[in-house]
Amino acid sequence: MSLFFIASKVLKIFLIPLWQFVLLVAAGQLASWIKWRRLSRFFITMGCILFLLYSFIPFGQALLRPLENYAPTPSQEMIARAEGIIVLGGFTGSGIISADRQAPQLSSSAERFVTAIALHKKSPYKPIYFTGFSGKLRPQGWSEDETIERLLSDLQMPLSAFHFERQSRNTAENAQLTYQMIQPESDQKWILITSASHMMRADLSFQKAGWPPMILLPVDYNTSPDRSETLFSPTIGFRIMKTVFHEYVGILFYKLTGRL
Repeated sequence: MSLFFIASKVLKIFLIPLWQFVLLVAAGQLASWIKWRRLSRFFITMGCILFLLYSFIPFGQALLRPLENYAPTPSQEMIARAEGIIVLGGFTGSGIISADRQAPQLSSSAERFVTAIALHKKSPYKPIYFTGFSGKLRPQGWSEDETIERLLSDLQMPLSAFHFERQSRNTAENAQLTYQMIQPESDQKWILITSASHMMRADLSFQKAGWPPMILLPVDYNTSPDRSETLFSPTIGFRIMKTVFHEYVGILFYKLTGRL
């Protein structure tokens, strides 16, 4: 396990919007106990402002929309010419629950898996590579590849049509290890499937790993192209802001460490 991977998981804790709110309120309470009243008011006020700002849906969507608009949906002609399909992990649910219940779990990013299966139905001869072992700091239960294999088996899909990269822990490793597996020719076109918000970092990571230009197929959208359907919701807003922080800080972190 690399120091980069551990550091990214520790940093991730402070990027969770709910934790930011909780830490500000806790800091305000602590400052109040030690009679630093101005500092206490500052922390409490900042916590309330962040809560309202993150709950205002247009704010978060305005930040997320450029990421989700990074790649337009490719045409059917482009998809038909592709050599094969690569699906980034991150769409399986709890490995512990999957193992304990003997039932594969999917996360909110399940469109990655569903889209891959739909493409297989249309073009069963195209190889599909699922890449990813686990993004957890301490993985337990079923790994991503084990969960996907069980899902395919339950769907009575031919496992010979699917391939697995079973070691990667993050997007940079997804790109590097699948490149080593496939060794694509410079004139080949491969489809890359991942969540729309993650596509920019994924595409840049694959470019860095030496892949020829990919056919980008974004899924799992959180925004419409140009409008917001809801104005205020803490549940939706905090979820969107979690994705915003995860992706923008992830891109910055990757650039600073030479992974983009």
